[in-house]
Amino acid sequence: MKIVISIFLVFALVLSLGFGVDESAMAIQDEAFDRAMITFGLAKGLNAVISLMQGTELSFTPVGVGLNFSVGEVLDPFNDMVERFSWVMLLASVSLGVQKLLLLLSAKLFLQVALGLSVLVTLLFLWIKQIQNSLFLSYSLKILTLLLLLRFSAIIFVYASQFFYTSTLQHDYFEATSVVEKTKAKLEDAHSQNSSIAKTEKKEGFFSSMSEQYSNMSQSLNISKQLNSLETSIEEASRNIITLITIFIVQSVILPLLFLWLFIASVKAIFRNEFKFVKNIK
Repeated sequence: MKIVISIFLVFALVLSLGFGVDESAMAIQDEAFDRAMITFGLAKGLNAVISLMQGTELSFTPVGVGLNFSVGEVLDPFNDMVERFSWVMLLASVSLGVQKLLLLLSAKLFLQVALGLSVLVTLLFLWIKQIQNSLFLSYSLKILTLLLLLRFSAIIFVYASQFFYTSTLQHDYFEATSVVEKTKAKLEDAHSQNSSIAKTEKKEGFFSSMSEQYSNMSQSLNISKQLNSLETSIEEASRNIITLITIFIVQSVILPLLFLWLFIASVKAIFRNEFKFVKNIK
């Protein structure tokens, strides 16, 4: 038993002093943070395009036919969702930033030194007969287990979160992001075309030729078709925004809360455990 415990303690200490595990976990966390920031930027960009288009209202009266396109009425409900989406992404980014801070704290030198001293003291209580005491050894193991939890819990969480993302959420994330980006591009194109038509109408005035008036009416009808197409795209984008919200709520809120609960439960279990097996160690 003493040999097994000693090997485990030495292995944990060597793993703690190895900076490769910290660098790998930090790279994973940076990737998750960048992903959240990119999605947050997409949400703010989409919100900006919608805000520009909401102020657009095209009115045409070619050859006596009155046509009025109110873009804002189509986009207003979607804009509300996008604003909430941007707030969720801001929350997700902050949460991932806090997780990165905890990861940095777990790699600090003082924690590694404390862990090394704790391993040394535990090994002394374990192997030197003159100071062997089951009570002291039990308390030493409690402190050591707590330090190991502080040292590796954030790293374990990062790897577990990354595994859950790649195995469950990654495909949905890329698919949903692609749909939202395409919708943003369609909105930008529609805004550009609307602005072009409005400028043409203002420039030509009332005395433009019949052929030009007919051309304007055709363009207006084309915009109407585009708005119908945009409505379909917006509905699809709304579903995918809900998917993105779900992904980041799970990854940046639910999983950290679950991790915090497990951490607190583990700390309680450490101090409730009496490590009775140490009484049999000789």
